[in-house]
Parts: sequence; structure tokens; C-alpha cells
Amino acid sequence: MALDAAIQFAIDFNLHDIAVAANLPIPAEAAALMYGVSAHDIADYQAQIDAQLAQTAAELASAPAAQAFLSRFQAGETVLFLGDSITTYRYSYARVLAILLAQRGVTAINRAYSGYTSSHGLELVYISALGHRPQHVFISYGVNDCKRFGGPGHKMLVTEAEYAENMRGIITAFQGQGARVTVLSPTLVLEDVVAANEGIQAMGITWLNTDLHARGDVAGRVAHEAGAGFIDLRGTPPLQADLFCADGLHPNALGEQKMLGHILRG
Repeated sequence: MALDAAIQFAIDFNLHDIAVAANLPIPAEAAALMYGVSAHDIADYQAQIDAQLAQTAAELASAPAAQAFLSRFQAGETVLFLGDSITTYRYSYARVLAILLAQRGVTAINRAYSGYTSSHGLELVYISALGHRPQHVFISYGVNDCKRFGGPGHKMLVTEAEYAENMRGIITAFQGQGARVTVLSPTLVLEDVVAANEGIQAMGITWLNTDLHARGDVAGRVAHEAGAGFIDLRGTPPLQADLFCADGLHPNALGEQKMLGHILRG
């Protein structure tokens, strides 16, 4: 087939190497090739997880906190989730909420991506996220902003001042469309587990809870100044090994359920 000018431009600049940033969809067949498995294998695995999430949602649906939370949303509305790996995680709070919201006729869109900082988020908002015109937005950035490359004495990936400006920019962009915005603080980490993780240490990356605590303060302050909601997840889930993945960085499925409960009550 003949390639039109737009496709030629995309190929010329290797936009397929940065598909998410370029707002290009990644089909299941392409993802399967990346992992060296079949698209059927991925679909089966994801279906197993989805079944577990559906069960979790069913157990929560009648709880008073869930009913009160869901009453804020009306059929036909759109809810957008922005964040990093903790929000894009297949077992995340956002994915359970998406099931509960769908039962009320509300569309949930998860535009969280592993490794994203608030700087990535600000760019994403203007490249594509505003186009969804959501009525409700949940924003969860900060963990990756606090990465220190080279050890505890080195600078964080995104400074506190930059983080504050990024978050303020994201919040006000959606408020300008009339959206109701809720900011979630960064979660904490199991520092000793993170420090012992071979993969993390091979990259020379460090996370410190003092940084994450401070970043949560900034998130809360910016949300308050902008008139947005704020839910403090520092210490939720509790810093227990059974609530985190083996890397000590990411809450596991049980940890995400603890977060979800706190969000529903918040």
C-alpha cells in the first residue's frame, strides 16, 4: 500500500519507538511480539486477572463507603485516571473502580503509565488526555519524581518546585474544562527491600520515604490551593512485606485493596 505523508513522517521520526508518548495505540499482536508470547496467551492471563478484579468489585459494591463514593458519579460521565505504575497495575485500585463505575453507566479511562513522572503527566495532558473531556479526574504522580539516580546524595529526577508547577498545571487544565479533580499522594516504599533489590540497584536508583513524605506535603498543598480534592496515601498500604511486590516499591494486589478502601472512605 502507498504510504501517505502523515505515515511517512511518523516512520521518519521513529514514532513507533515512543508509541505512548506519540498517542499511538499498541495492538495486542504487537504487545505479544514484544513479550515473545501469543496474543491469546496475554488475553487469557488478563482475563484471569479481570475475573479476580470483578470478584473484588462485587464484594465491595454493597459496602456503605463504596455506595457513598459512587453516588458522586452520574451515568454518562467520564472518569480519567492519570498516574504511574501503581495506577496502571493490572490489580490497581483504578481498575476495580472502573468496574464499579461501569455498573453505574460511567466510563473510566486509565491513562497511567509505568515510570511516568509529573513532567510526563503534564505533557500527556496536553497531547491527548484533555481530549477525553472527563467530568472527574484522579491524579497520582510523585513516586517516580522522587527517584534518585546514583544514590541518596544525588538529585531527585523532578525537583519539588518542578513537581508543584507540574501538578498545578495538570489540575488547572482539567478544572478549566469544568472537571472535578482529586489528587492522590505518593505511596511510601519498603526502603530496606528496595535497597536489597538487585534489579533496582543495578540501575543505581534509590527511593527514600523522607522524599516521598515531603512530596505528599507538596501534593496536598497544591491541591488545596487549587480547590481540588486530596487523598493522603502515605502509609496506605501499611509498610508490611505482605502488602508489597517483591521489589518493595509497588503495592501488590492486597496492598492495592488497602489503597482502594482508603480512597473510598476519602
